[in-house]
Amino acid sequence: MSEASVTQELSLVEASCEVDHGDFSGGQNHMRFGDILRQARSAKGLTQAELGAGVYSASYISLLERGQRQPTTDMVQHFASRLGMDVQTLNWWVEPPSVDDQPALTSAMFAAHHARDLRDDTLAASEAEYAASIAFEQRNGPAWWDMSMLQAQSLINLRRLEEAETVLLRVQSSSLLAQTPELRSVVQMRLSLIARGTGRLLEAVDLAHRAVEQAAELPDSSPARLQAAFILIAALAVKGDLDEAWDIAMSLDVTENVPAVPSRIIAHGAWAIGNVAFRRGEVAVGYEQHALAAKLLLPQADLEMWTNFHKSSANLKLEAGLVDESVRESIRNAEVGLELVGTKGQQLELLLAKARFALLTADLPAAAELLGEVNGQRENLDFESGIELESCLGHYYVALKSRRQAAHHLSEAARLYTEAGADEKAHELLDQVRALGA
Repeated sequence: MSEASVTQELSLVEASCEVDHGDFSGGQNHMRFGDILRQARSAKGLTQAELGAGVYSASYISLLERGQRQPTTDMVQHFASRLGMDVQTLNWWVEPPSVDDQPALTSAMFAAHHARDLRDDTLAASEAEYAASIAFEQRNGPAWWDMSMLQAQSLINLRRLEEAETVLLRVQSSSLLAQTPELRSVVQMRLSLIARGTGRLLEAVDLAHRAVEQAAELPDSSPARLQAAFILIAALAVKGDLDEAWDIAMSLDVTENVPAVPSRIIAHGAWAIGNVAFRRGEVAVGYEQHALAAKLLLPQADLEMWTNFHKSSANLKLEAGLVDESVRESIRNAEVGLELVGTKGQQLELLLAKARFALLTADLPAAAELLGEVNGQRENLDFESGIELESCLGHYYVALKSRRQAAHHLSEAARLYTEAGADEKAHELLDQVRALGA
C-alpha cells in the first residue's frame, strides 16, 4: 500500500472513531475544540485559509475542525487572535494528549513525515508541531527532538525564520534535550543559519563558533564536527572575513577517499572551500573544489543538496564575474531540481543567478525581466538574496548609464551590510558608488 493510501486509511479510521457527546460529557471536553473552532470561524465569516492566515494550511484546519487533531498552545493563541476570542476560553475546549497514547504519537509522526515527503512545508510544520506536543507530554525525548527539528526546518523552508528560531530556542532550553555535544552543536548550527538569513552576521559567526566549540569533543572526522566548520566558514565568508574563513577551510581534511568521512560530507566540504576560493579570487581552487563536489553529489542520492549546490555554484562563479559552460550547466541542473524540490525562495535565488548571467552577457532585456520578477516578490528573499537583488539592480542601471539609480541600489546594499555588521563588504560597495560620481 502506498503512503498516500495509508494516510487515507488512517483518516477513515480516525473519522469512524468520532463520537457525538452532546454539549457536555461528564465534564470531559472530548474532541470538542473542532466544533467550537468551526462555529467561531463561521460566525466571523472566515474561510479555513483566512483563519490559517498563511501560518496553518486550510487542510490542517480542516483536520482540527473534524476532531482529527488537537491544537498546541501556539495554535490556540493564533486562532484566538484571528477570531477575537479570549485565549483561556478557547483553550478550555482543548483535550490534552494522553501520556500513554503511543499510537497517537506514531500516527502524528507519520503524518508529519508524509507531509515533508510531499514537500508541503506548511502542512509539515503544523503536523510536526502537533506531534512534538504529544511527544513532549509523553516525555519521549527522541520523538520530540525529531518533530521539533522537522518543524524548524519546515519553517526555515517557508522563510518563517523568526518562528523557526523560536522553536530552536525552545529546544535549546528544554530539559528533554539530550545534552550531547552533537545535539547541542546541531541546534547552534541551525540558529547560525537563521541569524545569517536575517542579516545578523555578527551573531551568525558567534553561534557558528559555539557550534564548533561544542562539536570539538567529537572525533575529527565526525560529520557534525565538519558540518559546524562548514557553517562557520560560510558565516565568515558572507561577513567578509575571507582570510579567517580560508584558514579554517585549509585546516580541514576533506579530501576525496577519506575512509572515515562519507562522500556527501566531503562534497559539502569541497563546496564550502570552493565558495571561499571564488570570493577570494582563487579561481583555479574554486573550480577544482566545485568540480569535486559536482562529482560526489548525485541527484538520485540527495536531490535537494544536488540542486542547492548547483544553484550556489552558479551564483558564486557569476559573482566572481565568470561565465562559462560550467555556469550554464549548473543553472540547467538547478532548474531541473527546483521543479521537483524547490521552495519559492530558492526559485527566486535561481532567477537572480540568471539575471546576473544576463547582465554579464549584456542581455539587458532579459536582465530587466528577471529582476522585475524577483523585485515583485522580494518579501520571500532572505538577507543575502536581498543584497544580491540590490547589487544586480545597481549593475543593471550602471549598464543603462543611469548613475543616480545605480548609486541608489548599491548604496542600499551597502546599508544592509553595515546594519548586519559586515563593514568591509559595505565599503566595497560604497567604493563602487563613489566611482560612479553620482
